[in-house]
Amino acid sequence: MTFYKKLAKLVSMIKKYKLLIIFIFFLGSRTHALSPEIEKQLYIGCYGNSKTYIGPDDAKIYCNCTVDKLSKKFSDEEIDLIFKQKPEEIMKSTEFATIECENNK
Repeated sequence: MTFYKKLAKLVSMIKKYKLLIIFIFFLGSRTHALSPEIEKQLYIGCYGNSKTYIGPDDAKIYCNCTVDKLSKKFSDEEIDLIFKQKPEEIMKSTEFATIECENNK
């Protein structure tokens, strides 16, 4: 259950940066990995929420891991489409990264 709370917080934070992510999406190159700008925004959203629950040091490790997993699997276009979905669908699409990174602690 803990990872769902964290992921829900991440989704909430990313929704706040939705316009910025879309803007970056149009400026970014079309590759099979996330652009540094989107990775940074994902990290900011993740860290801001995760440090409250797991502390700043563990949040850095967890968020770096999560962003890395998402970047290896999704392009900017794909992540943009994912984060336009309902929160339940976002969690389903990204839970692999959350589970893997939670288990690395």
